[in-house]
Amino acid sequence: MEEATQLLHAPRRHRTLYDYLKILLKRRWLILLVFFAVVGYTALKTFTATPIYSATVQILIERHKPQYLEQPGASAQTDYYGEEFYQTHYKLLESPALAKKVAEKLDLKNRPPFAPIFKNLPPNADETMKQRAEETLIGSIAGGIQVNPIRQSSLVNVSFSDPDPKFATTVINTLAQCYIEQSLDLRFASSQEAAGWLQGKLIEGRKKLEESEAKLNQYKREHNIIALDDKESITAQKLEQLNKDLITSQTHRMETETRFKEVSRGQAISQVLNNPLIQTLKGQEAKIIAEQSELSRKFGAEHPRMIRLNNELAATRGKIGAEMGQIVQAIKNEYYMAKAQEDNLKKALDQHKGETQDLSDRSIEYRVLLRDVETNRALYENMLKSLKITTAAENTPATNIRIVYPATIPTVPVSPRKTRDLMFGSVLGLFLGIGLALVVESLDTTLKTPEEVEEWLEVPNLATIPHMDFTASNSAKEDFPELIVHQGTHPLASESYRGLRTTILFSSPGQAPRVILVTGSLPLEGKSLTSANLATVMAKAEPKVLIVDADLRRPSLHKIFHVPAEPGLSNFLVGELDDIPFVETIVPNLFLVPAGKIPPHPSELLGSERMRDFLDRTKNQFGRIIIDSPPLMSATDAAIISTQADGVLLVVKAEYVPRKAAMDAKNQLLELNAPLLGTIFNKFQVKQDEYFAKVYYRYHYHYTRDHGSSSRRGHTPEPGALGWVKNKLNHLKQK
Repeated sequence: MEEATQLLHAPRRHRTLYDYLKILLKRRWLILLVFFAVVGYTALKTFTATPIYSATVQILIERHKPQYLEQPGASAQTDYYGEEFYQTHYKLLESPALAKKVAEKLDLKNRPPFAPIFKNLPPNADETMKQRAEETLIGSIAGGIQVNPIRQSSLVNVSFSDPDPKFATTVINTLAQCYIEQSLDLRFASSQEAAGWLQGKLIEGRKKLEESEAKLNQYKREHNIIALDDKESITAQKLEQLNKDLITSQTHRMETETRFKEVSRGQAISQVLNNPLIQTLKGQEAKIIAEQSELSRKFGAEHPRMIRLNNELAATRGKIGAEMGQIVQAIKNEYYMAKAQEDNLKKALDQHKGETQDLSDRSIEYRVLLRDVETNRALYENMLKSLKITTAAENTPATNIRIVYPATIPTVPVSPRKTRDLMFGSVLGLFLGIGLALVVESLDTTLKTPEEVEEWLEVPNLATIPHMDFTASNSAKEDFPELIVHQGTHPLASESYRGLRTTILFSSPGQAPRVILVTGSLPLEGKSLTSANLATVMAKAEPKVLIVDADLRRPSLHKIFHVPAEPGLSNFLVGELDDIPFVETIVPNLFLVPAGKIPPHPSELLGSERMRDFLDRTKNQFGRIIIDSPPLMSATDAAIISTQADGVLLVVKAEYVPRKAAMDAKNQLLELNAPLLGTIFNKFQVKQDEYFAKVYYRYHYHYTRDHGSSSRRGHTPEPGALGWVKNKLNHLKQK
């Protein structure tokens, strides 16, 4: 079962350009039908359409920048508007408001073709009906306007289309004038609105300026501020000087403190050592000590000179001590004075810092009030200047819109363009026809060529039988028209059957299959016709060939060979006959077993032992047995017989059997291990295929019954459908 499922997905080759050309040739009538339908409709619409004329006026829309409020630092070259500037103008040109102004200016209510719209209103028409009529008029004008900007420029082409060229010219020129007037009105209204707004803001600004100035003056009086900048400068200088004095005082205090601490500890300091008086007294002391030391060697301590020297030494030392005490006291006094001076400077500095901070706070508030005054004054002056500019612009009409080229009366209609429309219709019709042909072809899932049969079924195609028209048979051979091999009415088909016989005989390396079953997928595929002609071509090369009509549901072989339907196979299978009920046919060496009476259950009879006995007995009497059976997808009869046959031929009718039905039939045979030899591609339209047409016509002209004519032998006809028509005409002329 898995193998059968895989066979359903047979690989397909991609279509080539030649395949598409064959599809177009095959569907040529559909393509031509669509082509002529589209071209005809286009021609009808083109030649019956009312000519439309288009009048065009070219206008210039310049960019400009409003100057109602000056912006410091803004450049005059700044591109104030973007793309929305022009888009706004384009929409205004197409607006119903502008169309209404045109209608009012031209009094279109009383001019054709719009006058009947208002004249047909009933006398008691309400406002709604009048408004609808007016909207119809405005919509007609606005709907005919087209705006086409010219790239990389400020120019715009504005067009109006109408069947009347003069009316179109009048409307579009009036539209341009009305648009300029509308622009002026909008600019004037904008100037008036700006002037009114500026006047109100000017009064408000003046009031704010006066209030801010009053607050500033009051603050100056309260804090006694005359020249705040000078006062801040003096205060800063004082603060700087106090800082310098404090640093000097602190340095002096630290020096005196150091000397004071050294003196308090009794250490010698430079002020004492370097004092001239002390140095003199020290010299006297040293001199007295030296003299006393010299006299002490000669005199005793009680000597008057020794007593005098002792007194002088004591007096000198008393003077030194007194002088040193004065110096120490002077150092202490200097230290105390330096410390007091430092403290005083600190107090003065702190006090001045407070005054400076207070002045700074007052200056901040003062500057806030001063900035308010300056800001309000600047705003007031700017608004006053802008009001003057706006008032001047209000009295000077100016617009940025100009008419460059007024519209002239057109002489050539823009619609319909007959040549263009017909060419477009032709191209469209051709593409639609080709597209529809490809769609129809893709929706058609039937097998159309022998190549498709081999690709989808993956079995060899043993023969391709062309389509045959039995209505063209000769009167002498009307009794057996289906026996084309015997009658020789269709040379190409006869040769195809001979090729099929050869293929079957050489299909096996050993003995060729003796019992051959011919079946198909669906009814009406030509199985019986194929079986009859295959048996005929076999009988022409072998002594005894039997053809069996095993289609016990819809038998037809007895009609082809013009023999009675009974007795037949069913009579033998039910036991009514003991001998094989075969009859001789018009074809030499070919015998037929008809179907017999149609039984109620054919499958049971075909699968019975009686059927096996029938095949065994016929094998002994005939060299080749051809069995015609019902379709595989309609009944199980063919599947039952396929297991008893030596070879199975699957007939596939061209452009009739869907791919899935043929694949299901093939898979059913493979599941039963039936000896499937290949397929027979039946009723193929050779006129639609170049290769088979070429073969057919060459064969037809070289091997017809008029082959004795040398002129026909030497002539090679043109291949293809067109060549077939030409060759047929030449053949009729020669007759």
